[in-house]
Formats: sequence, C-alpha cells, structure tokens
Amino acid sequence: MSIKENNNVLLRLENISKSFPGVKALDDVSITVKAGTVHALMGENGAGKSTLMKCLFGIYSKDSGHIYLNGKEIDFKNSKEALDNGVAMVHQELNQALKRNVMDNIWLGRYPKIKGLPFVSERKMLNDTKEIFKSLNIDVNPKQKMSTMPVAQRQMVEIAKAVSYNSKVIVFDEPTSSLTEKEVEHLFRIINMLRDKGCGIIYISHKMEEILKISDEVTIMRDGRHIETRNSNEITMNEIIKLMVGRELTNRFPIKDYSPSNQVVLEVKNLSSTYVNLKDCSFNLHKGE
Repeated sequence: MSIKENNNVLLRLENISKSFPGVKALDDVSITVKAGTVHALMGENGAGKSTLMKCLFGIYSKDSGHIYLNGKEIDFKNSKEALDNGVAMVHQELNQALKRNVMDNIWLGRYPKIKGLPFVSERKMLNDTKEIFKSLNIDVNPKQKMSTMPVAQRQMVEIAKAVSYNSKVIVFDEPTSSLTEKEVEHLFRIINMLRDKGCGIIYISHKMEEILKISDEVTIMRDGRHIETRNSNEITMNEIIKLMVGRELTNRFPIKDYSPSNQVVLEVKNLSSTYVNLKDCSFNLHKGE
C-alpha cells in the first residue's frame, strides 16, 4: 500500500505537551496515524515515545494539545475509557492477574452474563475466547493459569484482549523484547492481519530492522520533540539513527580493547524460571567483559 494514496486519517495527536517536575517530557508533539497502516515511533530512551502514548491512553493527563479519533476530539481520563472507545495498548510491562486463568484476564471487568441472570456465563466466555484465539491463530488454553505460562504466550493473551475490544487503534510498546524469532514472525502476521482489517497500529521499538520490515511510516522523536515523519520505504537505517541522536554516527559498533581476565565477578548456576521460560542456565561473567 502506498501511504500517499491513503488519506484516511484515523488518529491525530496535535501539539501535545507534558511536563513532570524538572522535566519537559513532551514538547509540542504532533503525529497522524492513518487507518490500515502501521506507524512506527522511534527514539532513544527518554525521547518521549511511551509518554506520548500514555497521554493518548489516559494514563497521563496531557498539559496541552488536542487528540482526535475519527475526527472527533477525545480526552480519555483513564485506560477503561480508552478501551471502551476502541483504543488499546499492549504494554511492554505486562500487568496481568497471574493467579487467574487466561479467559478471566481477557474479560476481567466485563464478564458476559447469563441472559436475565446476574451470573457469569462461563460457556460464553470460553467460546468467545476460543473464537478470538482462532482468528489470531493463537494456540493457548483459555483455562490455563497465567502464572504457568511463558512471557511470549502471556503477551499473545494481551494482544487478544486488545482485539476483543474491537479496537480501531492498537499501540504496541516494545512487543518483541522477550520474543524469539519465530514468535516475532507470528506477531507480525497478527499485526498485518489487523492492518488489513483497517486498524491503525502504533509500533514502538528500538529494533530498526524490524521497524523497516513491519511499518508504513516512521516518526522519529528526540528529547520530547517530533523530529521527522517519513515513509518507511523512503528512509534508511543510518538516516533513522542520525535523526534519533542528532548527529552522524560513523561507527555503530566500535572495536573494543578487551583483555581477557580470569577473575569471575558474577557466577550464575542452574537458573530456572517459569515466567521467562528459563531452564537450568549457567554462565560466568569475567572482569572486563
């Protein structure tokens, strides 16, 4: 799809500013997201990417500026209001009820009821969860307890939850930070499917290779400011880096003068964890490494 041929603006953030004590996190930032596109947000840590999205999602209250969804001005006061209006966010830090099962996490706060009765319909909840998973090709048991699942599967549950709200806009904040290459490919298939359905996807990542692979447009931020927005097929990795840091970067991977040492400063033995799918991992870290 050519961005120039798509003028269907879904979301506009205009002149958004946000300050915290001693820090101006956002300084007059504007971006436009079109329906049926993936819009990447890039910038170094502290550039203001997540803060901007939290202002959209109602987690933070913006100091000034305007936000328009389908041409109508919005100002969400909390995340529930955002979700109810079709704006969802898959956070980098998953905030889930780990002692509850998968379908409880998806429908928490909006359980389907048995018609005419004040009781939860477990059957409808199960069937609706299975239907969403099938549409996204997600292989997860709806009755499995969240605490027993690896992070990648828990993230897929969070994506399914966002889709369950029939979201028009979905924000992905560093979604591949804990995924394997195979899991990343599955995530990209889901994102492409949502794009084809007309959703506007905002994708935050530091991984430039995947940004150029999945996105239609790229917005670069630096020090809380909007620097530039370009079509993904018209910008290179080196140009993105230059815009992110504000200068030429002639050597991305400088040669390090490393002298091996036998002194062990950290030793890990037989480390295992269910949450991050680690099993019996061991390694040493030597001085100077």
